[in-house]
Amino acid sequence: MIKNKFLRAVLPGIRAKLSFFTAALVIAILGFTSAIHYSQQTKALEEKLESELKPPLEYVNSVVLDLENLSRSMILVEEFKIRVKEKKKQLSKFRRTVVQKEGGLFGALKAFGQSIGLNVKRGNVYKSVDTYFTRYLSEKEISEFESKVRNELRKENGSPIDGPVYDKIRAIAERTASARISAESAKTRIEEIDEEVKFLEAEIAKADLDPKKKKTYQIDREKLDKERKASEKAIPDGEKKAALGETALTKALQNFFRGSFKDRISSLGLLPDKIRILAYDRMGKETLDTGLLFSQSSETGKKLFSQADYVESRKSLFGDTDVLEVIQNKSEPESYEVGGRQYEVVYRPVFRNPSTAERSRALAEEIASNAGDWKKYIEEDQKVSAEIGEVSQKLKARMNELRKDGKAKPSADKDFRNLASAYRQMLKKRETKLEQLQPYASAFVKAEKKWDEDHDGLKKKITDTGKEILEWEKMLKLPPKEGENKKSPEEIQEKIRNLESLLEEYKDSLIRMDSTKGDWSFFADRKAEDAFYGLREAALEDFAFIPFKAGPSGIRKYYKDENERRAVRAKWKLLREWILSGNSETELPKAKGVSWDSGILVRSRSEAEEVMWALDSTPLVAPGDESGKGLIYDLLRKDLLGYNIILIDRTEGVRQMRGNREEMVRYTGIIGIAAILLAYGLAWLMVRRIRVISRNAETIGEGNLEVEFPPAGYDEIGVLSESLNDMVHGLKEREEMKGELLAAEEIQKRLLPEKLPSSLNDFVEFGAFYKAMTGVGGDYYDFIELGGGKIAICIGDVSNHGVGPAIVMALFRAQIRAILRKGERDLKKILLEANGYLYEDTPDHIFITFFLSIFDSNTSKLEYISAGHVKPLFYDASDKKIKELPAGGLPIGMDDNDFFETTIERRVLTLDSGDIFFEYTDGLDEARSPSSDMYTRERLAKLLQANGEKRPEELIQTIVTDVEAHTQQGLGKSGFSQLSDDIAMIAIRKR
Repeated sequence: MIKNKFLRAVLPGIRAKLSFFTAALVIAILGFTSAIHYSQQTKALEEKLESELKPPLEYVNSVVLDLENLSRSMILVEEFKIRVKEKKKQLSKFRRTVVQKEGGLFGALKAFGQSIGLNVKRGNVYKSVDTYFTRYLSEKEISEFESKVRNELRKENGSPIDGPVYDKIRAIAERTASARISAESAKTRIEEIDEEVKFLEAEIAKADLDPKKKKTYQIDREKLDKERKASEKAIPDGEKKAALGETALTKALQNFFRGSFKDRISSLGLLPDKIRILAYDRMGKETLDTGLLFSQSSETGKKLFSQADYVESRKSLFGDTDVLEVIQNKSEPESYEVGGRQYEVVYRPVFRNPSTAERSRALAEEIASNAGDWKKYIEEDQKVSAEIGEVSQKLKARMNELRKDGKAKPSADKDFRNLASAYRQMLKKRETKLEQLQPYASAFVKAEKKWDEDHDGLKKKITDTGKEILEWEKMLKLPPKEGENKKSPEEIQEKIRNLESLLEEYKDSLIRMDSTKGDWSFFADRKAEDAFYGLREAALEDFAFIPFKAGPSGIRKYYKDENERRAVRAKWKLLREWILSGNSETELPKAKGVSWDSGILVRSRSEAEEVMWALDSTPLVAPGDESGKGLIYDLLRKDLLGYNIILIDRTEGVRQMRGNREEMVRYTGIIGIAAILLAYGLAWLMVRRIRVISRNAETIGEGNLEVEFPPAGYDEIGVLSESLNDMVHGLKEREEMKGELLAAEEIQKRLLPEKLPSSLNDFVEFGAFYKAMTGVGGDYYDFIELGGGKIAICIGDVSNHGVGPAIVMALFRAQIRAILRKGERDLKKILLEANGYLYEDTPDHIFITFFLSIFDSNTSKLEYISAGHVKPLFYDASDKKIKELPAGGLPIGMDDNDFFETTIERRVLTLDSGDIFFEYTDGLDEARSPSSDMYTRERLAKLLQANGEKRPEELIQTIVTDVEAHTQQGLGKSGFSQLSDDIAMIAIRKR
């Protein structure tokens, strides 16, 4: 209690504290709700922008892909036209010369003459014919391909492109194709020159070479060096022209589709004044800008383009930057503030083949997060890839031999068929390993089982609800049976309507559930497992075909529809079989349920075969510790087409949110001040009543127990006032009882020896201590002089604590003294007589552990007996060690003498000079510290051993001091204590 009036006036009272707490609570609640509201507004704005941005962004992605496919297709058409002519020359070496008999009219006449016996000779005709290896895409196929590509070029109204416009665009594609082929031809020629130079150098190095021939070789070498330099120069020139041609072609296609793009993007809800989308190829060249399509979008983010941070961030997308790093580093939007306007910039990669790229990304993320789960399969994939690589080399060598021979197509060659069969086995092995080692098999089984259970549960609910409806309809038609509760028709009809509504909900849920069966759209585990299986297949299809429609819709449909997955996988297997069978270079096989109309075949079988070998022999993840290497990452990098950069002007939304936040802060302040005033007023009313209680409590604290607290109503303060009155009454009774206990403590002290015995001081020294937990207790010790140099020593412990055990202890003391005064010296008979009295006169739960001994100074022998008391400790002065003396027995008053007698046993101990006999009650070793740790018998024994040379009184005082330090209680003070039990101890030391 604060008695200083100045401090009481200065320190904050209940009113100030309650007002402060209320204000803090109100402000915290309002601040928390404001933060949540602001966060929700931000999230709502982002979701709104995301929903508005998603359709146009997907369309822009598809536009970029469509333009890329159209551009690539047009260039391929022109390349094919050029290559067909070149291929005819290149593949002509694989033509076969066939010898035939002379045909025609003269051949027929000669054959007729021979048949009638005329001496006419029919000549042989030598004819060059095509073989399997001279077959390539024909001009007819190229023309069909070109027609399909041209059909994609349509005006806004859907009409075909005009001839002159198409010719201009085609001319750009032709120049680009020519530049590409020029660069490729230069590269090929350099490889050929290197081979020729090696041959010439080997010939020139011969010692016996003719000088003229050597000079000719040297001239040829110089010519080849000049040609190589020219070819080296032609490569960058061709690549530069090809790159410029690609850009020009893309621009030309953009201009043609400009109106269509604008109308389509407008219909998708793009906000040109808020959102601007720019598309760039992987070299950083702009391929599309919605700011050029919409006049109101041309100013969006204009000042941002010159911002150094933005320019640097955009540059980081291009150049030698790894696509994986860009995807990771640019996954979150970037915020900029320019000229007082807030911009958010979002970066999105665009991939040429979404099907392959999506699987590559899924695998990269899966391996990054769950590498340990896939470790075994990745190792198996690396082994199988190496094995396929060996088979591929053999297949390649065999194909070269077949081309040189030119007599049979691969499917007719036994060695090729055997190697292709081995190749198929390797593919099957890899697929089997995936089924065995993929970590999600059990999860897939559980998911399917759960779906079946939920599906069956819904069907059961539909059946049960239908039956219940029929029962209620019967109740509506038929009268109730005897004993049934009668319900009105209105109640029955209401119940039927509710059940019918519930039935419709169940049916709708079942339809939705059926529609999502086999849907992998939201199952990352399924996508990951599929990606391990389908990455190579999708990449092979992407190489061989150009799709009619680009974009991610294909793989979305694949994930969503189980039938689509079966169809796509069947197509993949048929594509591989077409390659491995070696039947046809350009004609795709037909099979039931497999359609090739999703794209255009742009590669021959041999070209697809080369890529298949490369895909299958490259492991998904390269062996070793170096990350980011392997087919997954190679395909992801290769498929990168460019990036879409989305500029979002969030100025208006941010300003609105800031305004809302400032307004919320103002309202919070006003509400907080009002809450403080209201809390202060309420606290003042409450404190008035509390002050009365406080003043009376101070009076009680000064010792006046005649105070009465006035009634204060029925609330908590009123209850407190009544409780305090009860408490004062209880305090009065306690004080009275305390006085009685103090008087009882004085009486009990007189029952204990006032002073230690001195008649045997020439032989032994004594020490003793006693402390009751509640002033009076049930522990007891006594020294009773018997004459003739003998003394009886007693110590006991009555069960429980307080006044009752103290009374029992007093009666027991009197009984023991009375028995001894009669002259009884047999320890066993003494205990039996005492047990007889106590067992009959006390309740069952009252008993005494008791230790009784008689010391004879004439013989220095200590005769003792124990009734369930703790074992005494003995300090042997000869070796200065503590020993535990045997004891035991049943406590007095627990059972009758027939059994009690069998448990007690008389023992004798001889004391030598310096020996100490020590006995105590269990309150000593069980004394607890503030942290509830016991004093323990072990600690007592160590202390006795360390102080065994001291006199008994000094020894006991040392123990008391140590116990006080352990319990942090003063044992020497009279009255109540915080001990857990009474304590008594005695010590006897032989002089």
